[in-house]
Amino acid sequence: MTTSNITFPLELVEAFVEQLAPGTGIVQEKQIFQTLISCTLASKYFSFAARKRLFSNLVVDRESEYLSQKNTSRNKIRTEEETSRRINTFLHLLADERSSDLALMVRSLHIVVDKNRVILQQATNLHSLLRVLSHRAHNLSMLQVYGLIFVSWPTIPQETADGLYTICRSLPVNHLSFRRVRDIPPIIASAQESPHLLYIDLKNAKFGEIETGMAAESNISPARNVMSEDLDLLGSLSRYGSYEIRHTSDGRTHIVGIDVAIQHPDDAKQLNQLLSDERVRSSLQYCCCDIYKSFLTTTAIDFGTMGLLRKLVIESRIGFSQKSETTRDAITSEIRVDIYQGYQGITDAMNSLIDHLYYGTTKSALQEIKVTLNVGHVLYKGINMFDAVDFGSLQRLRIDSLRQKHPLIQSTQFHMNVGLTPQNSAHPEVQSSVEEIVRKVITDAITFPPIDESLLPKIHICAKREH
Repeated sequence: MTTSNITFPLELVEAFVEQLAPGTGIVQEKQIFQTLISCTLASKYFSFAARKRLFSNLVVDRESEYLSQKNTSRNKIRTEEETSRRINTFLHLLADERSSDLALMVRSLHIVVDKNRVILQQATNLHSLLRVLSHRAHNLSMLQVYGLIFVSWPTIPQETADGLYTICRSLPVNHLSFRRVRDIPPIIASAQESPHLLYIDLKNAKFGEIETGMAAESNISPARNVMSEDLDLLGSLSRYGSYEIRHTSDGRTHIVGIDVAIQHPDDAKQLNQLLSDERVRSSLQYCCCDIYKSFLTTTAIDFGTMGLLRKLVIESRIGFSQKSETTRDAITSEIRVDIYQGYQGITDAMNSLIDHLYYGTTKSALQEIKVTLNVGHVLYKGINMFDAVDFGSLQRLRIDSLRQKHPLIQSTQFHMNVGLTPQNSAHPEVQSSVEEIVRKVITDAITFPPIDESLLPKIHICAKREH
């Protein structure tokens, strides 16, 4: 018997490819990329599985990583002509009857806008690619527009913008992602233009205002009025955040999940406004706030007024305040530098985070609460390094304490991530020592007086050396 008659089940081949290139993201490693290409030449069985993985993510970019070439050490920026030629080559490949299933393999489309915005120009033929995909890529579920510099949506050529609209409208796109894109028309995320949309990611990106024409029509049609209100809500989303939404049959858009990072006072203001909106209060099911520096903004929010909210995550980032003092020995001339770190910031940050949980008088429906404190620039100074920190406020994170405000609470967690300065924290045993020190101090603080362990928050401590 010859091996040419032996065939593997397709499921086994796909499992092999999955082990080779796990996940669904873009293949970044050169060796794996080259191996997948080799698989496409091995046999028709391996070819289908490898092509399915290779073409699952389509990246339109002027920057070439040359993953298929062995001797290239740095990236190259393609010219407008080269970019156009590659897009046209792919269009011909899509049109070839022998690769008729290729468009169906595309699951996500990533458009990287270069610094000169060449990729958006008519000459690259990007608009034709978008048009073809909108008719044939029936499994495409994610669209990302990534700007290497800030891109204003109105500057995108009309044919290209129309192509993006058509993809959202015609295909099962459930995930929109924008980075460094401003003035995004909110209508692209509406129930009318993106009926399957579930997730919106913004990274230094912002929706623009409602178009004047649509706003003018809002007093004529009730449906238009509903759309106008929803688009206004999308326009209030913070620049850094991930949002889970639901479109209802009546065309309304509801925000059911928020995961935002507060890096600027304007972000803090927008978050407060968003959480104060009755439309958000009535639909929000989980909320995660990653607060940088001192923008602890939710003190005015009564989480009890959000009837569907079940999970709350609050995270804060602070850095040690420190000063140094240099002295010289009068006899030996030896110079000594003493570094003093201010620990009051940790105590204040914990108090502020816990205070957020108790604001207001309305009972909440929260079932899960997670509080995370990230502390950076910590100098290791032995077992007494955190003696000046008062962890007593964490007693209010115990379930028995929280039940007065959150009667349905079932679990609580406290995470503390400690970033150690490089001076004396290179050895793993130092990091382990810090974790043990902090864990013991916190445990002693929350277990007095003694209480049933099931009512205590789960404590997670992680110490890592900063670079």
